[in-house]
Amino acid sequence: PLISVRWLGKPPCEYRVRYLLPAIRAAVATVLERDFGLSPYRVAKLLGVTPAAICNYRFKRRSSARLLEEMLSRDDIVGEIRIIASKLASGAVDPEEAMCSLCRKVSESLAAPQP
Repeated sequence: PLISVRWLGKPPCEYRVRYLLPAIRAAVATVLERDFGLSPYRVAKLLGVTPAAICNYRFKRRSSARLLEEMLSRDDIVGEIRIIASKLASGAVDPEEAMCSLCRKVSESLAAPQP
């Protein structure tokens, strides 16, 4: 699996904050811009980051390109990202709650063995 339960002896949450969360934000930002036509400024406001962060996500300077590609290649993860992006775009969910929920789901999905 891409995510090890023991990441160099550190707790799994440290891995999630350092690598997984930026990749999730990058994926959600991509979907919000591409599929929902939102501006980088609106996406930044929804995600609670700066417009510069959105630009960095777009050019893969703020997230692991390998992890982002892995996430976007998995239909189950992309489906979850689209659901959260839709809820964020409509204002139906708290952004912090949405990111926590998505992070848990993506983490579990990436840790599970693939058929």
